[in-house]
Amino acid sequence: MLAVGADGYRALVSYGEIAPGSGNRGAILAVEQDGAPPARPRLVVTGEVTGGRDVNDVVELDVVHVEPTG
Repeated sequence: MLAVGADGYRALVSYGEIAPGSGNRGAILAVEQDGAPPARPRLVVTGEVTGGRDVNDVVELDVVHVEPTG
């Protein structure tokens, strides 16, 4: 999944990271904060130490399926 912010910032989250049988991390697309909707959603990747893949003001969310090679 590729999330793109209004400022062009991009973050990529793989299925292996969030799948229960693999990394089991959460990826939350927040559509409410403190009881009110934000102007745009925010992507939060749980378990991140620095928050480097959190994306504010998400304007695009692409979910793609990539076939393994080999």
